[in-house]
Amino acid sequence: MLRRNLLQASSWHSRPVCLLCAARTQFPPSRVRSFGATHSLHKRKKGARSVKLSPEDGESSVTITKVPFGEPIPDIASPRRVPSSKKGKGAASTAEDEIEQAQDIAKPKRKKKTSDEEGNASTSLKEALLGGEGHTRRQRKKRDEQLPIQTINSDDLNFEAVEVDKPPVPMLSYGLDRVLFNPGVYQLQDPRSRIYNFDPYLEKIMPVSEFDFDALSEYKTSSKDQDLLNLNRRLGTMFTGSTSSMSSVLQHFHYLLSNLRELNHDMLSRGFPDPSKRYSKITLGPDAIFLRYKDGLYAIDADKTYDKPNIMSWLGHSLEKLLTTDRKEFELYRRSSPEKAPAEDNSNRCYHYSKQGNLLMRSQLDAVDPRLPGSGVFDLKTRAVVSIRMNHKEYEAGSGYQLRYAQGEWESFEREFYDMTRATMLKYSLQVRMGRMDGIFLAYHNIERIFGFQYLNLGDMDRVLHGQSDTSLGDAEFKLSIGLLDELLIKATTQFPETTIRLHFETRDAKTPFMYVFAEPVTEEQADEIQNAGEAAQKHFARTVVGVGKDDPEVQEAWQNIQDEVDEQVDEDKEGGVSKERPDEADAEIVSAESDVEEVPGNNVDAQDVTPAVEDTLPTGNKPEEVAAETASAETSAEEVAAETQSAESNAEESASNDVDAQEIPTTAEDTPPTEKKPDGPLMGWTLTARSKVNGSYVDRPRDFSTDDDWVVEYHVQEIPEASRWRLYNAVRERRKGLIGMEDQEADKGLKRYRDLIQRFSNRGRAWRTQQDQITEEMGVHVYRPLGPGSEKEVPVTDSTSAEEAVAMDTQP
Repeated sequence: MLRRNLLQASSWHSRPVCLLCAARTQFPPSRVRSFGATHSLHKRKKGARSVKLSPEDGESSVTITKVPFGEPIPDIASPRRVPSSKKGKGAASTAEDEIEQAQDIAKPKRKKKTSDEEGNASTSLKEALLGGEGHTRRQRKKRDEQLPIQTINSDDLNFEAVEVDKPPVPMLSYGLDRVLFNPGVYQLQDPRSRIYNFDPYLEKIMPVSEFDFDALSEYKTSSKDQDLLNLNRRLGTMFTGSTSSMSSVLQHFHYLLSNLRELNHDMLSRGFPDPSKRYSKITLGPDAIFLRYKDGLYAIDADKTYDKPNIMSWLGHSLEKLLTTDRKEFELYRRSSPEKAPAEDNSNRCYHYSKQGNLLMRSQLDAVDPRLPGSGVFDLKTRAVVSIRMNHKEYEAGSGYQLRYAQGEWESFEREFYDMTRATMLKYSLQVRMGRMDGIFLAYHNIERIFGFQYLNLGDMDRVLHGQSDTSLGDAEFKLSIGLLDELLIKATTQFPETTIRLHFETRDAKTPFMYVFAEPVTEEQADEIQNAGEAAQKHFARTVVGVGKDDPEVQEAWQNIQDEVDEQVDEDKEGGVSKERPDEADAEIVSAESDVEEVPGNNVDAQDVTPAVEDTLPTGNKPEEVAAETASAETSAEEVAAETQSAESNAEESASNDVDAQEIPTTAEDTPPTEKKPDGPLMGWTLTARSKVNGSYVDRPRDFSTDDDWVVEYHVQEIPEASRWRLYNAVRERRKGLIGMEDQEADKGLKRYRDLIQRFSNRGRAWRTQQDQITEEMGVHVYRPLGPGSEKEVPVTDSTSAEEAVAMDTQP
């Protein structure tokens, strides 16, 4: 009867079913998981197969025959319960008793085991799962070895201000302070009424070639700032750095402590197409710094290995001056100005200094408004549109891209905000916290003109980054990040004392996120060679594009030679000589130049010649059907597109858990560079793993955190074995190079389709802007002034009033 109950599945169902499936209903809940784990085995094997379930102590084995659907059920011997303590004296039992003796899912029959193997087979289900067949590629750590787990509590960390004398911090000009107290984007010109919300002088940006950058004070890195080093020595801190040199590294501590928290995009419109909740790949990529040894102290400098000339960084300096000075003073910085701008020196720069533990941080102060909470200080950020960011080398071609809409996938402020959340907002928030600021003031532009402004306080950024507007969570995480960085720097300098060290950081997006930290000692000469690798390109860009250093002796000598040749030719012309240049060659160059102009739509070409071609390729509207079809798969930001050309992250990558040492950390093909470099010196490497405990309970990441909550981080720093250090270190460097160090030709190839799409928007936008300028010229310039009871009387502006006259009238008391 027992055999019939077990084998004839038709007594339970209308047709034969798998015995394992039927038996599941007879198992206690604790045993069901083991059945489900390998239930798919019977789907992959054809034909009947007998499997034997391993016994536990005091239990017998159970043999179950699995039969395919539709096949007759074979007649086999009835299974019997034979306690191990009474072998040979087994007695029949109920089917439920027999099934309860099963410990794990059946495995295929193997060779007869030795006595030692049979003894090892008598393990608990948990031990079998941990050390089973799926874990044969790595050895588990012995359970009697205790890991040195450390803890750090955010409440025990003190991030404090260092009070020093500083010059007055500038304030916003042109009435831009209204933006500070209004959420959302403030457009420079209302697109519907065509009323300017601010001085129209702000609209057109002074070209970088016309701005006198020589009049600005020179930025000093941490290692070259003697005042910073002296303050560091006076306070007794060991490390010092600036916001720009530390923020990229601190990003990786956010990834680790937040367990790769997804971005919150609830503030985006419902019409924005499929926003990604992940950071861009470049943002997640490895980062590196130098610890420059300076007479017992260490200064943190950003690693400039892959730095390239960038028009946006130069424009950021000039726009910062524009937003904090009036028109008259700003015009003094124009190179053609008869009056020279007042030269700045380092005494004009304003800094906040803060310290925590062994770290002293320097933050430059851009602007202040005493009505803001706290210190009232905020950061100025200039945000170039997507067409400039994705192809800054040919920024003129992308400068036609316009921001015409508040929302939408393209040509909108919403698009620029979305890209910023995935690329730079985390860095901005860290810089704000290091400088004890209130937020950031954004100016959106396309190199040629400014479109609008937006102010984001720290709570606005935390809502995106941490999922809550309460800044308590971000503040606690920031202090924990500084504390962990402090300890890692101590480990590096203890290992390699009194020397300059190059450090790489990378948080791996694995099942359990962990961080790689590598420390490589270098000489000052090696550090200078790495840092100055792109200096020649930077100087060439500054001289030829920006116009910096025109008083440089090398530049002067070159121009003297050019002028001598010109003077010689002029003298020959005076004497009636014949030009050395042949007329046909000159004509050929002119024709070539004219053909080059015609190949670039919208470049010095009349709008009537461009518009028809543009309209044929791009229908009007914010989301053209043709463009939408082409960009269905292009949901990533411009910063990430370059990274998409690299190898995809391996989905099979494992994590470094708390009970696994560094030798057990699995590596994938991505961890091994194509050409592994040979070890060429001493190197140290660690893995950092962390677990969060909030109010006494372990959590994946803190949520809805407040100042009343207690956040303790348990962490483990494990030294990577020497045999694998260089291999893993080279892999980190290769990943960094693959993301931000691609050669121009390689990057251009990967971005071609995306750039072509953006170029079409730029061409259309340039034609549209030409039409708008014509309308403005016909209608005249109108600037906002308050009306109604209690406000000043409106200053009349006629169609014939120029922009300068309108502004002059508008600024009258």
